[in-house]
Amino acid sequence: MQSLKASPILIFGASGTIGSYSAQMLKKNNFQVLLSSSRKNKKLKDLSYRLKSDYLGFNLTKDFDANMLRKKIKKYTSSLSGIIISVALPFPNKFLHNTEDNILIRQLKIHVIALDKIIKSCLPLLEKSKKDFVPRITYISTEYLIGSPPIKIGPYLAAKSAATTYAKVLAKELINKGIKVFIVSPGMIKSNLTAELPEEYMEQIKKDLPGKRLTSANEIALTINAIYKGYLDASYGNEIQVSNAERR
Repeated sequence: MQSLKASPILIFGASGTIGSYSAQMLKKNNFQVLLSSSRKNKKLKDLSYRLKSDYLGFNLTKDFDANMLRKKIKKYTSSLSGIIISVALPFPNKFLHNTEDNILIRQLKIHVIALDKIIKSCLPLLEKSKKDFVPRITYISTEYLIGSPPIKIGPYLAAKSAATTYAKVLAKELINKGIKVFIVSPGMIKSNLTAELPEEYMEQIKKDLPGKRLTSANEIALTINAIYKGYLDASYGNEIQVSNAERR
């Protein structure tokens, strides 16, 4: 562990597909990054080694308060130039009326309650970097909230919808503090969340897309890089769709 001299961008969910691609893209473009995941797993450790970036393990599904998380972060840095929230939990592919209550509770906990605590933890650290940077918060939502949502992923979408609304309100509240909030709404990608879907189903989805391919994690990472370079500052608070799906 080393104390970071430059204010880093803290990535929650860095061992996931979007988080890891974003970390690599930002590092390639000379941003300092601090990695975080719910567990200090091999993916996180390997990414940390390759990028020469520190990491911290913090389980967002457990009970914690903002001070606990802030103290953990402050072991590495006293300020943050940005945060990226790209967290998720697997969920069963079921109709809502066949889904157990605890599934919805878990999704709300990771997407809404944890998001609120992340913001309260990181806001003082973001404010400390305002004299040198425009601090930016990026929430990874989903394009499934744009237009008609699909079935069998109701708990995930309900939680994502609530968190996206939270981010939109936050964008209005923080703009006067000089902090910009962005919402990235990616299309379906190959990731841990889609790993258990049948290959035939994925192929059918691709056939129905205009470009006959899924969104790539690299396309999402390029958008996130553009956010932290300031190229998309006029799009703060809006859902930025990054998708190869049919326009809705």
